[in-house]
Amino acid sequence: MRGDVNVELSVYGPVRPLHSGHYGNWAPNPAMMLAELLASMKDENGRVTIAGFYDDVVPLTPAERAAIAAAPQPDAALRGELGLGWTEGNGASLGEQINLPSLNVNGMSSADVGARSRNVIPTVATAALDLRLVLGNTPDRQIERLIAHVRAQGYEVLDRAPTMAERRRFRRIATVTRTPGYPAERTPLDHPLARSLRRALDGQAPVVLPSLGGSLPLYLIRQELGAPTITLGLWNHDNNQHAENENVRIVNLLNGIVAIAAVLGMD
Repeated sequence: MRGDVNVELSVYGPVRPLHSGHYGNWAPNPAMMLAELLASMKDENGRVTIAGFYDDVVPLTPAERAAIAAAPQPDAALRGELGLGWTEGNGASLGEQINLPSLNVNGMSSADVGARSRNVIPTVATAALDLRLVLGNTPDRQIERLIAHVRAQGYEVLDRAPTMAERRRFRRIATVTRTPGYPAERTPLDHPLARSLRRALDGQAPVVLPSLGGSLPLYLIRQELGAPTITLGLWNHDNNQHAENENVRIVNLLNGIVAIAAVLGMD
């Protein structure tokens, strides 16, 4: 599984909302500043431009690359289902992309929209970022690289809201706060546990991949017990994880029961 660490990034404008007619084109707008800052973090193909972001990645082995190539390729069907005219990665497949670290904007907030929208320059703009990690990355190093990138864009970076004195002193201020996070974990495909699981599931045509896209702190099992882990995914692809109407199809539930019974009897 991938590792994960979450970050909140805030940038600041005036200490109170300002009328956009009186102060527009004069007072810096933090929403625009945040949009520009986030845009500087990825290129037009979705590759993260933060210096060193990919440096620690442990390359996939030839066997792991072969497993990705041998797996069903759902990209074209998914693009149609999801209404996507393009995908990131400059042509790389979904199976390849989930084996790279990523930077995702989970959400953004600044003043109001819709019926609550007002003609104001906001005081602050905040983005929630989700950094997925792969083998070789550590949460601390990835966060330090993110902070260095923000500094390189001309920001003074704090871990708290700025004081009035700091607001007056620095042209641009950003606050970065983070969760502890955890690294990725991957067991080699030729490990005895992996081979045993594949034998147990013989006849159920499992798709074998070096890693799944989600995140769990499985590294703790290896760290504390010295034991490897294998993840067995049983869900339907359209289960809406972390979204509205999260679900599991009955057929996946029933097939999962059969799979777990096989696991309980594995050698």
